[in-house]
Amino acid sequence: MGQSFGASVHWVFAALITFLTPIFLDKSEGWLKDDPWIIFAFFACMMMLQLIWVLTKFPETKGVSLEEIQKRLGIS
Repeated sequence: MGQSFGASVHWVFAALITFLTPIFLDKSEGWLKDDPWIIFAFFACMMMLQLIWVLTKFPETKGVSLEEIQKRLGIS
């Protein structure tokens, strides 16, 4: 369930980026036509926030048994 949700979110946002970037960067009417670096800086900042989220919210599971993971997450 979680992996399919993650893949779905990935594909939706990949489609949004593909759709919105040309609109923002259009030479005649784009909002960011004079400063195209802003959209790439935005995406870079979002990736940094994602990295921070993963490092702080997702537990390390290397070398940990499934039973221990369940205990840590309060599933059992």
